[in-house]
Amino acid sequence: MLFLLMTFVSLTATALGQRATIKLDNVDLQVAFNEIKQKMGYTFVYNDQVVKNVGKVSVNVTSSDIKYILAKCLEGTSLDFYIEDNIVVIKSKAEQARETERKPVTVKGKVVDEKKQPLPGVTVLLKGTTLGVTTGGEGDFSIVITDTTKAELVFSFIGMVSQTIPYKSIPKGEWTIVLKDDVQEMDEVVVTGIYSRKKESFTGSSTTYTAKELKTIGNQNVLQSLKTMDPSFAIVENNQFGSDPNRLPDINVRGKTSVIGLTQEYEVDPNQPLFILDGFETTLKTISDLSMDRVQSITVLKDAAATAIYGSKAANGVVVVETKAPAPGTLRLTYNGNLNLSFADLSDYNLMNSKEKLEFERLAGYDGDLDANGEIVSEYDQRLYYQRLAEVKRGVDTYWMSEPLRFATSHSHNLFAEGGDDRMRYGLGFSYNKTQGVMKGSDRDVINGNVQLLYRYKSLSFKNYLNLDYSMSSREKVTFSKFSQANPYHRKKNEDGVVEQVLEIYTDSDANSPTYLQELKNYNPLYDMTLGSSDETSSFGFTNNFEIDWQVFDGLRAKGRFSISKSTDRGEVFKSPNASDYAETASTERGSYRETRDENLSYDGDLNVTYAKLFNEVHMVNAVGGIRLASSKSQSSGYKSIGFIDDRYSNPSFSSGYPTGGKPSYFTSEKRSASYYLNAGYAYDDRYLLDVNLRSDGSSVFGLSQQFTTTWAIGLAWNVHKEDFFQNQNWLNFLKLRFSIGNPGNQNFDAYISMNVYKYATGYPNPFGVSAIVSTWGNNDLDWQKTIDQNYGIDLAFLNNRLKVTVDYFYKNTDPLLVYVQTPTSTGTSTVPMNLGKQVSQGLTATLNYMILQRENMSWNFNFNARHITYEYRNIGTALDKFNQENRSSNLVRYYDGGSPSDLWAVRSAGIDPASGREIFIKKDGTQTFEHDYADEVVVGNSDPKVEGVIGTSFYYKGFSASVNLRYRLGGQIFMSTLYDKVENISENALQYNQDKRALYDRWQKPGDVSKYKSISLTDATPMSSRFIADENTLSGESISFGYETQAKWLHRIGASSMTIRGYMNDIFRISTVKNERGLDYPFARTVAFSLGLTF
Repeated sequence: MLFLLMTFVSLTATALGQRATIKLDNVDLQVAFNEIKQKMGYTFVYNDQVVKNVGKVSVNVTSSDIKYILAKCLEGTSLDFYIEDNIVVIKSKAEQARETERKPVTVKGKVVDEKKQPLPGVTVLLKGTTLGVTTGGEGDFSIVITDTTKAELVFSFIGMVSQTIPYKSIPKGEWTIVLKDDVQEMDEVVVTGIYSRKKESFTGSSTTYTAKELKTIGNQNVLQSLKTMDPSFAIVENNQFGSDPNRLPDINVRGKTSVIGLTQEYEVDPNQPLFILDGFETTLKTISDLSMDRVQSITVLKDAAATAIYGSKAANGVVVVETKAPAPGTLRLTYNGNLNLSFADLSDYNLMNSKEKLEFERLAGYDGDLDANGEIVSEYDQRLYYQRLAEVKRGVDTYWMSEPLRFATSHSHNLFAEGGDDRMRYGLGFSYNKTQGVMKGSDRDVINGNVQLLYRYKSLSFKNYLNLDYSMSSREKVTFSKFSQANPYHRKKNEDGVVEQVLEIYTDSDANSPTYLQELKNYNPLYDMTLGSSDETSSFGFTNNFEIDWQVFDGLRAKGRFSISKSTDRGEVFKSPNASDYAETASTERGSYRETRDENLSYDGDLNVTYAKLFNEVHMVNAVGGIRLASSKSQSSGYKSIGFIDDRYSNPSFSSGYPTGGKPSYFTSEKRSASYYLNAGYAYDDRYLLDVNLRSDGSSVFGLSQQFTTTWAIGLAWNVHKEDFFQNQNWLNFLKLRFSIGNPGNQNFDAYISMNVYKYATGYPNPFGVSAIVSTWGNNDLDWQKTIDQNYGIDLAFLNNRLKVTVDYFYKNTDPLLVYVQTPTSTGTSTVPMNLGKQVSQGLTATLNYMILQRENMSWNFNFNARHITYEYRNIGTALDKFNQENRSSNLVRYYDGGSPSDLWAVRSAGIDPASGREIFIKKDGTQTFEHDYADEVVVGNSDPKVEGVIGTSFYYKGFSASVNLRYRLGGQIFMSTLYDKVENISENALQYNQDKRALYDRWQKPGDVSKYKSISLTDATPMSSRFIADENTLSGESISFGYETQAKWLHRIGASSMTIRGYMNDIFRISTVKNERGLDYPFARTVAFSLGLTF
């Protein structure tokens, strides 16, 4: 074989080395080929017709090789040749060029970022194939292209804008590709969930934030980060439940449009914004549980022009969340891990120590009357007092608040695999989030699995997203307030180390007792915490979103989407029969078990057509039209059983039965809606912009005569910086003026609010069958709650875009309101829904970003935002007086014409009379009196701040970054509940509990004392007055973070291409001008956190 191969090579070389003399004049090309064949022995292959078309040729060469002779023969013709062994192939030059292009070519290059830093791990994919490579440690790559005819290279990297480059545009030799940060791209696009629009041509008020920006603030959840970044997005502080991980936040965008304070009357919160996840409506719970590492971007739609596409559901704003879509390329694996360390913030608690509490009890009369020397008169009480004082002197000073608390450790992990080509892409994700609350026993575990498939065939594309979610939550056994009120002079355990149930037995007056006394017990909260009580909830759900997109032709596309979602929640609450709550209960009724089960099924379908076309280079037209259908069904059931023997037997089969008159509950509800919408946009030369929206909505929520309504919106904008007169200056780079008006609506109400709801009266049988009684009165004429929303905005950029300012003023008029008004109890129910009055809210939001310093590898930025909102009720008359009467004993919220939902109403106080220790009240006419009269109530404050927002700065240097964001709150007042409940207004029974230090040091004791609070010995009820109102200004460390990003070579040793690490401190401090307890039943928390991101 080797001999034959050598012989063949020798013969081929000899043939190519032959020389011949050819002299021909004006002959056919075929004749020339025959002459060469006879003299040199070559065989010719060609197309007869192509060769004949050449015509006559002349050749005159002497002693030349085959290549030179053929070149002379074909000189001036459209033909070319190549030689394979002893065969000459004649082809046209165009065909030859195409074949040359099909020969394998090696392309080499380097990928860097905008700061010229190499990017390892970038996917370089040959478009239309699965062939690809990833860049090395220095961003270098080398890829073989087998067919260069129409070859294109796609460069993609997480957080960067992908680039597609044709082979013909690649320069010879090595070349450098620069990938830009995706932040720039997202900042230029408004994502509404139905369509996307270039921001510069959009008239609405909206802001988009990327995953990288959100993760710079914190790693807890996207809502907390969004609160820091956008002044229009607010999370209302929950003073009762603080940082409880099993409580959903109270959220609003640009304030609230429904009657504030009456949300307990509704099935859902009517002030909550609409949440959109990957184009479909979703719940606050889903967004709150969503892993931050799955998020690509969040867009907040604020005014009527921006939210109009969602019509009657958009009065409270819209939050659009887009998750990360799989990127094409070779299989890429990304891991993100987060660790959070939290501890309780008790800085606003100011409780007495054991010595102070004993002294307070003596002066307050808890131990009985005192003689002239201040000694306790009763021998029994005196002996008990000195026994406790001896304990105190021995060092007993129990800090009860530490018992239910822990140093909480939470962690989350997100794994995402992606790959594919431009035709078929796939993504597979898994995330686990373990959240520990700062109270022992409060936990939340969330597990998510998701599969994303994207397929493109010619002008059609298909997407299918499947999400599976499972969560398990457990709650603390005893509320924090039980520990904060425990007396510090009591020991946690007795001499034998046993936690006893009763801390103290005392007597109190009882008019119904023969002795006019009753025996009461002060229970140990630590005892209840050791019992086997439990409160757990589990939830499982799935969501499948399918989308088909058809590019009909350039500029016109049709899209169809369908979503199905199902969830099941199961709750179990067991309370031990040994719990202190059952100490005085009959043994057959001690302990309880309650189980609830909720199932939800929803469908959502959407069909829309989008058109976009630029005419004559100046007229840009955009249009979206579609129809949307949605349905949701819910089913709730539950029961409660009582009477258990022991903690070990919590199964309901061990109970003695239902409570007296109790029975299982069952409830179903269904909501349906249909919508037809049209959105049109026009831009002239990108200078003058117009958006028009029209939508018709139908909902089963409202009355039969009002099931459909129409919403509309108009937006206008002027890009002043694109005018000719604007081009000759360089200090102002961008100026855009915006205006919009529309009437978005609200559907966040009970499914059967417009209908009469009956319940079976099974307790009253009759010979005609089961009877029914009215449970809820409906209103068939109930009209839609809609808001006329006006917005005036300006966007500015100065100093080569280093200084950017956005200011928006909005005016919202919600008319009519939808509220529950009082009805006579003889009707069978206490309230009925009605359209009544209106609420006007107006406000201003502003953001400012200034790039103080910008260099190739260094930048320093300053950011500031602010928000101011006011509200006013109009035309409500006396319809809500029922709530005004009920609120007098519990809060300062009232519902009056001209008043604000955040106004604080109370009788004015002139302080404490130094002579008598009694409070002096100021009547409406300005005169003073010792008698409190609710008729003298006036506005004494407003709980909304004059202005609130965030001020911060960020710094970057060669991969290192740091940011500080501080939240400020200026102006506004607060009702000092601690002063009202733990300084004054302390009843005889409440004296047994620990109190605020100010109850001992700041209360009136003798004539002549100038004090803020009434006599220390008074235990009668104190009415709420302006004396308990204080100005509140705060400054808190909302977010402090440090990070580092690298693509260092050493990462290759573990198979990684890039790494990001970051540390956070969230809510790490809070400075306030007032001292008022926060987190009463569950404390607030301070958090230190760390995150790690790796790309393989």
